[in-house]
Amino acid sequence: MSYLKDLQGTMTSAKRKNAKKDFFAFYVGRPMSYVLTIPFLYLKTMPNTISVISTIEVVIAAIVLSTATSPAMGAIGMLLFFLWNLLDGVDGNIARLKKISSPMGSVYDAMSGYAAMFLFFFSSGIYAFHITNDSWGFVQIIIGAISGMAQLFPRLVMHKAKSEMNNANGANSLSDKGSYGFVKILGLNLTSISGMVQPLLLIAIFTNTTVLFNLVYCIINVMLMLITLFKILHNE
Repeated sequence: MSYLKDLQGTMTSAKRKNAKKDFFAFYVGRPMSYVLTIPFLYLKTMPNTISVISTIEVVIAAIVLSTATSPAMGAIGMLLFFLWNLLDGVDGNIARLKKISSPMGSVYDAMSGYAAMFLFFFSSGIYAFHITNDSWGFVQIIIGAISGMAQLFPRLVMHKAKSEMNNANGANSLSDKGSYGFVKILGLNLTSISGMVQPLLLIAIFTNTTVLFNLVYCIINVMLMLITLFKILHNE
């Protein structure tokens, strides 16, 4: 119980304020990540090791979802993505608790997150291909790939803008969740890879609406990508 209480107090007030904007991640994923962190603390596992484990785990999740041919197997793949969600919080929990955060640790953590952003939507597209019987089913793979790319690409541009141009008015403002209004908070909750997109895909799998899920999210992700790129590139 001591570890659990200590973990709950590791977040700064500023980080907590930002994290609260992503409702599913904060109120569901984060509390469960605290529980999952405890055995790693007893095993004295380093945060970077957990980041590597979570990267491997998200690849396994993508393989399971991509090869699934039934809702039951699709749900298992989705639950493995949720396990990645929890593991993605464990490394940061330990780093803050042990006060061993580092720039390289942030790089390891980003490696896992970037992999998840693309693989989640791409594997969802492949899953939809398997359950689609018509001759145009392969389009689902293309939709999934575009959706995953649209999730990942603006983040890469944003980080490049930060490092090369110190783009405070563009890139930095976009990553500051503390200034988000209603529309941005809604967009964050709908598209965050550790947020509502996970339970929504699980619902789509059980209701056999994964094709619709992929199409809607492809449109949303591409629109947000274009808006984000416009804001970054017009605030040099």
